[in-house]
Parts: sequence; C-alpha cells; structure tokens
Amino acid sequence: MSYRALGVYREPEFSPGKVEDDAAILNSVLAELAREGIETQVMDAKSFGAGELPARQDIVLAMCQGEQPLKRLAEIEQGGAVAINSALAIRNCYRDLLTAGLARAGVPTPVGALVATAEPLDSRKLAGVDLAAGVFVKRGDLHALGADDVQYASDRAQVESILADFARRGIRNAFVQQEAHGRVVKFYGVSAGMYFAALPEDEAIPEAAIRAMQEAASVASQALGLEAWGGDAILSGDRFAIIDFNDWPSYSRVRGPAARAIARRAMNLLARPR
Repeated sequence: MSYRALGVYREPEFSPGKVEDDAAILNSVLAELAREGIETQVMDAKSFGAGELPARQDIVLAMCQGEQPLKRLAEIEQGGAVAINSALAIRNCYRDLLTAGLARAGVPTPVGALVATAEPLDSRKLAGVDLAAGVFVKRGDLHALGADDVQYASDRAQVESILADFARRGIRNAFVQQEAHGRVVKFYGVSAGMYFAALPEDEAIPEAAIRAMQEAASVASQALGLEAWGGDAILSGDRFAIIDFNDWPSYSRVRGPAARAIARRAMNLLARPR
C-alpha cells in the first residue's frame, strides 16, 4: 500500500522570526518521507483550515496552531489519519493547559499559577510563589509571539502592571512563574526514544544531567501527547527545571538528524494497525 503524507506549515503569526526555519524542518521531514516512497504534499494552515484538502491523508505532519486548523486536524484524525502532532497535543502546549500537563507528568518545573489579567491579583492563587524573589509573567494562551509576551517582575506592583498591560492587549490570562537560576538549556526530542539533544548556551552539560533531562522531557511529552517536541530548561549544578515545552519546534540547530528521526517515527506510526 502506498501512503500519502500531508504537511501543514505553521501560521506566520505563530512563528515570529522563525517562518523560514519552521518551514525548513517540515520540508526536510517530507523529503525524508519522499525518499521512502511516500507521496507528499504541503500546504499553508489557512488553506488547511478552510478544508482545501486532497482526497486522502494517511498522515498529517501538522505545525499549525490556530483554532480552525486544529479543528480540521481533529476531524481528519477522527477519520483515521495519523497526526504528528495531534490536535489535542498541540492544544496541550497552550500555556493554560501546559502547566497542568507538566504537573501531571511530575517533571521538575518552577512553581507558578495561571491568573486572570483583568481581575485583582489573588494571593491565594499564587500560593508558593514569592513575587519579591523574581517571577516571569507570560501570556497565558500561546507561547511568546513577541518580546512583551514574557516579562520579568521583581515585586507585586510590577506583576500587576504587566497584567494590566496584557489585559489592554486582549490577553485574558497570564502565567506567573517563579524565576529559576542557572544555565539555559534548549532541548529537542522525538518520542519513542527516536531522538534527543540538549544544547546549552555555554559549556558542555554533564552526561548525567542530559540523561535526567531526557527522561523528564520524555515523560512530559508523553503526558502532553506529543511526537515532535522541544523546550527550555534551567540547569543549576546537576539539577534542572523545565520552564517551557513546545509542540514541533524549528530544530534549526539540529535539523538534519531531527528530520530523519521524525520521518522514522512517522513510518513507525503508519505501520501500526489502525
């Protein structure tokens, strides 16, 4: 049986400064699948969400994040198609659901709370968060789409000012997360142990820390339902905390091996009985 794979590019508005890199990883995966004899096609998220689709899709490689494309993706999945990533997994990476998902996974993350931007700051919701020790205030729906979507605050007054700014911009919820101190490490993975890379901003990471980070990230990706994923962690000594988790990043620093791993995962999923 010959398979058909459909790739869906991420919306430009959800890909600030990374439109080309996001497209490049998807194109690379499709090229790997084409070498395996799979018929491939690619389209933009707007057309996909509008229902302008080929007759059949066996697997959808979806980088889209908007409401209508995700609705269309869920419908196609219900029809029997495999998805990397699924509509539910992508939605789980919206920050309002991500926090609970990481908590369920039991992975190390800084304490934080989701708050309404247009309401008075409720100290009960911030139990365990020390505003005076420094926090990051992040938009509570999507990942950061601009520089002002994640802001640092060192006291309650600054938090309230940032929340008011979010409210004026139409952002209804925000995530207030305790600052973690240490080295920033970006990590990238493909589920089922297909691939993992941890890339620090400075010197190398101890192997034990990489293994622990890989285990935690794999548990988190499973809890969120992700196949292609990445994120950020803060490493201090041999301890780390995951501060962000994303569906299908650009993998720009590891594009070649990541594309091959995603393609292998796609082939494995296609081979499963459905």
